[in-house]
Amino acid sequence: MLISHKHKFITIDIPKTGTRSFRESLLPLGVIDIVGEPNLNADFYQHGTARQCRDSLQKLNKNFSEYFSFTIVRNPWDRYYSFFKYFKEYAEKYKNKDASIKWNAPEINQGKMCLKMFENQDKKTIMRNLIKNNKPQHEYYIINNEAVINHIAEFENLQNEFTLLCDQVDITPPALEHGNKSLNLQNMHEIYNQQLIDLVAQKEKHVIELKGYTI
Repeated sequence: MLISHKHKFITIDIPKTGTRSFRESLLPLGVIDIVGEPNLNADFYQHGTARQCRDSLQKLNKNFSEYFSFTIVRNPWDRYYSFFKYFKEYAEKYKNKDASIKWNAPEINQGKMCLKMFENQDKKTIMRNLIKNNKPQHEYYIINNEAVINHIAEFENLQNEFTLLCDQVDITPPALEHGNKSLNLQNMHEIYNQQLIDLVAQKEKHVIELKGYTI
């Protein structure tokens, strides 16, 4: 979640939709007043929903509807596979004590969790749990059965969507950084079976219908 009071915009950052790239590109410009925190209990959580953002803004006597609101969605089958790749890569980094990560307590705890996940379960079970345990994308941008976000962007068109956001809020678009890349560890069709495909289709029906996504 990013909020700019001067430029009057909010980004609602759905996990695994390229939001880190937006954050790394916009922060150096000095236009962001509130950066979502990784703490789940923070007023402005990094991956907070539109409802959470609206309620937290009210505490500051500010109105969500007065801001240009922006979020990114992604092909849901690709998105859950991205979760899988990220946790698999993190498990390998923890196992090898990768020097690119500062291994403080939060990173160590996540590394242990990821390593345990991949040591004790088969890939399809891991994918099933990832699908079941993560919010569907529409829950981030809907309040009371109504989409409240001004622009629902597409991950698959990230550069153009970033330019659109900057143009809309009167910011000269900087180069779009590409953060949080994960390795292409395995073809996702080797992990998805029909049951998992259908599970995603049921859970992510709203965004699939909205954007016409297919596997």
